[in-house]
Amino acid sequence: MRQSDSVGARIARYRKIKGMTAQQLATAAGVGHSTLRQVETGHSGPSTFWVGRIADALGIDASRLYAEDTEDVQTLDVLPVIRRTLAAVDLMDDDVEPLAPTELAPLVAKVGDWRRGARYRKIGDVLPGLVDQLLVSAQEHGEPAYALLTDTYRAANSLAHKFGYSDLSMTATERMLWAADKSGDPLRVASVSYLKAATLARIGAGRQAMKLLDRTVADIIPLAATDRTAAAVLSSLHMRAGTISATLGQADISRDHLAEAGRLVETIADTVVLDTVVGPTNVRLHRIAAEVDLGEAGAALDIARNTHLPKGFAPERRTYFWVDTARAHLLAGDPDAAIEALLESREAAPEHFRASGTVKATVRATADQQRRASRTLRSLATAAGVDD
Repeated sequence: MRQSDSVGARIARYRKIKGMTAQQLATAAGVGHSTLRQVETGHSGPSTFWVGRIADALGIDASRLYAEDTEDVQTLDVLPVIRRTLAAVDLMDDDVEPLAPTELAPLVAKVGDWRRGARYRKIGDVLPGLVDQLLVSAQEHGEPAYALLTDTYRAANSLAHKFGYSDLSMTATERMLWAADKSGDPLRVASVSYLKAATLARIGAGRQAMKLLDRTVADIIPLAATDRTAAAVLSSLHMRAGTISATLGQADISRDHLAEAGRLVETIADTVVLDTVVGPTNVRLHRIAAEVDLGEAGAALDIARNTHLPKGFAPERRTYFWVDTARAHLLAGDPDAAIEALLESREAAPEHFRASGTVKATVRATADQQRRASRTLRSLATAAGVDD
């Protein structure tokens, strides 16, 4: 694995092309200078939100910081699926039978399960056709079909951002918002803000993302006092705000949001609400990610060591736990422990491991810390689609 191909090395290269010092770039991006230096030298694996801020400050698309020398066949396969899914909302095929929402709901639920299980190829096999059916159904059946359409567009958003297509991810969240508005469910609309904020953060618009979340939180607070579903949605909004504010270097704000997220789910078991994993365990996972982005490896590892993933916990969330734990180990200067965590991440969700930009960045940062890449690390690099 060539060190010159790591995310950190690319950041340093673009920074120098722009004629910026590390301090100037850190100031422009609103990130810590020490964190930037750790990433550039391969001692820390950055999150997608953090990379988005750096790319915005450099005036480039974040994909340039992740790009590999060769295109991944898997990535090429999924692109036409996403484009076809998001192509239009008013040009349905007249030959598509307008099925009732109750007939389409089982497949929509299955797509949600596949998404949380990081089974992206299965999603791609059915996604365009399912969206067509739901668009036709919505014309006849209205709100229930639009609710299902919101969840289905979420799968398109997942494919888009997992494979690095930020522009298509933004289109998918706009499609979600359109469908959620027509569903007549304010909580579904709020859940889209949770996703749109992440999309904004990945392109470096973290402050705009926080404005969106603050506004949505204010709208949902009155409902959460008496509605458990609203409380769960509110918790997810605070989780997102906690991780994004961490990339902005706002430690107190980040921890306050995550503490509130935890309070809201004290009496709610780990579950799925409006297609989002919620509950105490997921709050802990967001706390780990936030502490790593704040540069607090010890705090992140303390949380990780005391986190026990429940049986049946979503594979996608499992792999996030392990890759963020790996990032924490790297920050602490322990590449061997990072490798062990990366092995767990790969086992939890191989397709996510292959697609994730954060995984690729973490694998490369691990290689930068090891004087000589071990056979295990080379195996992980192959699984992540990282060039040797």
